[in-house]
Amino acid sequence: MAVNVDPLFTDVARIGIAQLAAANTGADLSTNAALIFTGGADGSLLVEARMKYIPGTSTVATAARLWINNNGTLSTTTNNSLLTEMTVAAITSSQTAATVDYVFLLPRAGLFVPANYRVYITIGTYSTGTFMCTGIGGDY
Repeated sequence: MAVNVDPLFTDVARIGIAQLAAANTGADLSTNAALIFTGGADGSLLVEARMKYIPGTSTVATAARLWINNNGTLSTTTNNSLLTEMTVAAITSSQTAATVDYVFLLPRAGLFVPANYRVYITIGTYSTGTFMCTGIGGDY
């Protein structure tokens, strides 16, 4: 299939969604990883990766991590790369106050995702609540 050129735009929009509540304390993706994006046949562009608490839940503080996998075995550490991470504050359930949107820092143009590569989010501490995880981008 021909790719778009000059300028390079994605052809088909894509939004990936997942939920995450269990911790992954390892250096691989073998347990408790939320898949939010997979590179299309001609590659893809991930423009934004974000997390937000499900309304009405309380959680503990944790570290959230964004990973890329080369479509290899998740438990093999050489197939995974930690792209970035951030600290996520604890929250007490409220129906009157908004919660923070946690957005991972990506390159300004977005993250180019090769064909079949996968992007995951993990958290480092068990959470009593649940996170909604979203990857926003498009396929070439």
